[in-house]
Amino acid sequence: MRCIPDTALDNSPASRSNSHMLNFYRFHADLPMPQPARPVYRKPESGTGWPDHCPPIRAAQAFGWDVINPFTMRFVRDADGAWDIDEAVEVPSDIDLGDGTTPHPQLNAWFWERDQKLPHVISPNVYPLIRHQCKISTYLYLHTEPGWMLIMTGVPNQRRDWRIVTSLIETDWYFPAHPWHTVIELPRIEESDIAEVVIPESEPLCRLVPVQRADYPATEMKGETFGELFAEGQRWLKEHGKKSTDETADADYLDITGQYAREQDNAKFTVEAGDGS
Repeated sequence: MRCIPDTALDNSPASRSNSHMLNFYRFHADLPMPQPARPVYRKPESGTGWPDHCPPIRAAQAFGWDVINPFTMRFVRDADGAWDIDEAVEVPSDIDLGDGTTPHPQLNAWFWERDQKLPHVISPNVYPLIRHQCKISTYLYLHTEPGWMLIMTGVPNQRRDWRIVTSLIETDWYFPAHPWHTVIELPRIEESDIAEVVIPESEPLCRLVPVQRADYPATEMKGETFGELFAEGQRWLKEHGKKSTDETADADYLDITGQYAREQDNAKFTVEAGDGS
């Protein structure tokens, strides 16, 4: 049992100040920690020109943290098109909150219920349209620095038989009594007749992307500004571009292969284990 010291329960602004933008705590110490996202997720194949070779795509795929699925989940569909999990796993917590209490056990997956009242009402006409959705526990408590939130979404550019329903969670002020969960959508019977979906253990389940709490106005730039930026772009191209070796290319074509990637300044995401207390 991991005991939480009294000082850890202090929720004052001073206590929330931390050098780490994202702080997490696992529901049980044996469950996986989030992992830094990776630029490539599939086994390298021969040849060039794959999307994974594109620097902006690699940067997007490597932005954030992956939540790791701790248990293999097998979903099966009946003749009426309704999904269910073959065998849900209930996990007890090893957290001791200091007074002998511990969080309630958590299932790894559960579906919306017909005529549901809690935690929120689902109308009879809505249920048939969301019955293919399933809530999956991340088994993670998440907290961000003041002014920072998390987008919970799918792993970029990964095609799977299911998808994450993207959400924005306000982790700088809301700290629930249960671990955060994500919502997946399994194929609708109207879209696919697939009868089984398996999410393997250790597979990245969803992506956590930090976003700053702010207003983000967009304004069309003035023509003068555009002209200056365009000229700067052309200067950079002439400085770093190379004449193409492709005889069919236009004589003015400049190849910048490799140069863009060398000048990228990508964010770095890390994960540090706690001391076990």
